Amino acid sequence: MLSKNEFIALYEKSLRGECTPAELDQLRQYNDDFEWVEEGWDSAQQQQAVFARINDSIAREEKVKRLFPWKKIAAAAAVVLAAGAAYFLLQPVQAPQVAINTIVKDTAKAPAIRPGSNKAVLILGDGSEIALADADSGQIARQGGALVSKNGTGQIVYAGTGEADATPVFHTISIPRGGQYNLTLPDGTRIWLNADSRLRFPAVFTGAEREVELEGEAYFEVARNERQPFRVKARGLDVEVLGTHFNVMAYADEPAVQATLLEGKVRLCNGSNAVVLKPGQQGRFTEEEGINVRKADTEQAMAWKNGMFVFNDEALPSIMRKVSRWYNVDVRFRNPGTALSFAGSISRFKNVEDVLHMLALTGTVQFRVEGNTIIVLN
Repeated sequence: MLSKNEFIALYEKSLRGECTPAELDQLRQYNDDFEWVEEGWDSAQQQQAVFARINDSIAREEKVKRLFPWKKIAAAAAVVLAAGAAYFLLQPVQAPQVAINTIVKDTAKAPAIRPGSNKAVLILGDGSEIALADADSGQIARQGGALVSKNGTGQIVYAGTGEADATPVFHTISIPRGGQYNLTLPDGTRIWLNADSRLRFPAVFTGAEREVELEGEAYFEVARNERQPFRVKARGLDVEVLGTHFNVMAYADEPAVQATLLEGKVRLCNGSNAVVLKPGQQGRFTEEEGINVRKADTEQAMAWKNGMFVFNDEALPSIMRKVSRWYNVDVRFRNPGTALSFAGSISRFKNVEDVLHMLALTGTVQFRVEGNTIIVLN
C-alpha cells in the first residue's frame, strides 16, 4: 500500500497528467487498500458519517470527479486537493451536517488572506529601528562591539568586531503578526523566530553566561560552550543549556509555556523548582502548576519552523490562535464554548481560505470571513 507521502506525490503527478499506466494502477490499488485512520474515533459509524459528508462534497467538485471516478480514493484526494494533506479527521464528530459549498462560498467572497513572510524589525541599543525585509544585503549596523549584516538569503548574522565596550549593548528583534525571521548570534547560535515574537539579546556575549529574553516562540540551535552556558528567559521559566536544539513557546495568550527538546539536554527552572529534559520530552510551565514533563509531539512542536501546520488532536481555539498570528487576522467565535479537536496537516504557505476549507470539509465547523476577521460560526 502507498504511504501517505507517496500517495500525495503520485496524486499531484496525476493532476499534471504525467502518470504512467503503472502509476495509475497504483492509484487504483490505493482505492482497494484505503482505510481511515482509526485513532480517536468512537465508532465505525462516525467514520462513515464523516466519509459520507466528504464524499458528498466530491460530487460538487467536477475536476475531482473527472480525475477520480472511484469513490474512496476521490474522498481521500479531495482533502489533498483542498489543502495539501493526506488526512484531516475530526475527533470526535459532534456537530450537525452542513453544506460544504456554502462554507466555501462564504470564505471565497472575501479577498484572499495571504500567509506570513520573512519580516522583522531590529531595534538597536540607541532605539533606532531597521525594517529587515527592506534592508539591503551587507552591513546594516555596527554597534556594541558587533557587526550586523544581512546575508544573501536574508538572514541576519552577528559577528564580533573585537572592540571592547564598557557598557553592554542590547538589541531586540521584533517579529510582527504575519512574520517570521532567523538570525545567527556572535557565538554561532542560530535562532528561528515565529510570528508575533520578540527576542532581546546582547550585541556581544560577555560574562559567565549567554542570556536572551523571549516573548512568543523560537527554535534554538545553541552553539556549545561549556564555559558560558546559554539561558533563555521566557514568561517566568528559565531554560538553561550548554549546546542543544530546542523549541520554546511562550505566547502571552497560551495557557502554558512549553519547552520541547530535540537534541542534547536542557534544565528548566522556576525558582527552586527545576527539572532536566531528555530528547523527545516537553516541559510545560504555569504559575499555578509549576513545571510538568511529558512526552513531546516533536512533529507538531516543530511544524511552524518546517513551514507547516500540524494538528494532532488539537483543540479548535488553539488552531485558530496559530492562524491568527501567522495570517495577521482577528478571530471571533460565535460560540466560545465550542469543543472540537482536529488532526491533520497543511502548508503554512497556503492562503488562509485553504486552511479554513480543510477544516470545513469535516462538516463540523463553518467560517465566515469579514475583512480581516474570521468568524467561527458553530
